[in-house]
Amino acid sequence: MKDLINSNQGINRTGMMSSLVDSLETKEGAETLTSPSAGFSSELGENRIRYMREAEPIGSMPKPGKTKGLFSNAKSKMSPSKTLLMDKLGERLAFERSGVRLYEALLSKYHGSPNKEILPPLEQLEHFYEAELNHFTLVSDVILELGGDPTAVTPSADVTGVASCGWVQVIADPRTTFMQSLEVIHMAELVDNACWELLIELARNNNLEQIASSFEEALEEEREHLENVTNWLRGMSQSDEAISEMLLT
Repeated sequence: MKDLINSNQGINRTGMMSSLVDSLETKEGAETLTSPSAGFSSELGENRIRYMREAEPIGSMPKPGKTKGLFSNAKSKMSPSKTLLMDKLGERLAFERSGVRLYEALLSKYHGSPNKEILPPLEQLEHFYEAELNHFTLVSDVILELGGDPTAVTPSADVTGVASCGWVQVIADPRTTFMQSLEVIHMAELVDNACWELLIELARNNNLEQIASSFEEALEEEREHLENVTNWLRGMSQSDEAISEMLLT
């Protein structure tokens, strides 16, 4: 391990200790040519609060659809619990869409990797990709069944779409390795598991037992994904070849 890390040294010069002379000159230049803004970080917090008070909401919930469905009665106002459920269904739909894209990009990493013998089985990666696609379809069908519009972007869907952009960018970056990409998948699977659990609770709170049961099946599959991804990362972190693949490209 030590030899492996030593063999990669010499390229990264981001730290100040790579050249103390240049570091001191850079520090002196920064102090001479720039002047720190007056004030304290607490003023930043006060400005954030000011903007929050003036800002519009990040989004709004769409009206119930006109098709038949449990929540489609536009004459009666949706309860907060039903509104929250529809918002979180929109969020899950956006997240599963991102999950499909993440696994698509991970499969590209697999096919582009020169060291496939140290990577997880391709068939299993493809199986997880198909599962994410099925979960997306499941949530879309449930939204329609409840009288909603799966093409509408709910507030939580908007938030999760923006939050997951960074994950997609990391895996799509041609400089990142398969193992670095798999670490991103691990983060996504952790969040995915927690969000399915919440969605099941919300469905049961609205007496939607059949839907909750179908979500339980999806959660079981997500737990399988998480367990496998965790084990793959654990195994790869003990492999010199995998570590080399992660550090070199």
